[in-house]
Amino acid sequence: MSRRDRVLTFLNKFGAKYHVALSRRSGGRLGNRFRGGDVLLITHRGRTSGRSYTTPLLHVRDGDDFVVAASNGGVDVEPQWWLNLQADPHGVAEVHGRPTAVVANAVAEADRQRLWDALMAKCPNYDKYQASVSRRIALVRLSPG
Repeated sequence: MSRRDRVLTFLNKFGAKYHVALSRRSGGRLGNRFRGGDVLLITHRGRTSGRSYTTPLLHVRDGDDFVVAASNGGVDVEPQWWLNLQADPHGVAEVHGRPTAVVANAVAEADRQRLWDALMAKCPNYDKYQASVSRRIALVRLSPG
């Protein structure tokens, strides 16, 4: 991992912890918007530790589903939350303090461009993130269940 990516990873972890704490302490009233987009908290199980982790993510709705980008803030490695959900796709998404059990899956190729465009409309930084990494940023569908 490059020095830039290590610094971004540190800042992302610090910011995520603060964001989760703010949302939880306010009952979901604060921390539900970031850079013009809607934020959800995804709670997932660590694939090796078995511990529970919570990560704030920008999202768009697609019917009853939430769609998020595994951008990792422009760091050129898959985010831990996505690796964890690939190992165990069951999690809990919280929006405005309301939890919903969800199952995570990669977005189907047929839906990818439409959903990427919807995310870009909310958070134009995703194009910058995609340009700064060598991997294709995964789009993840969180479906109730």
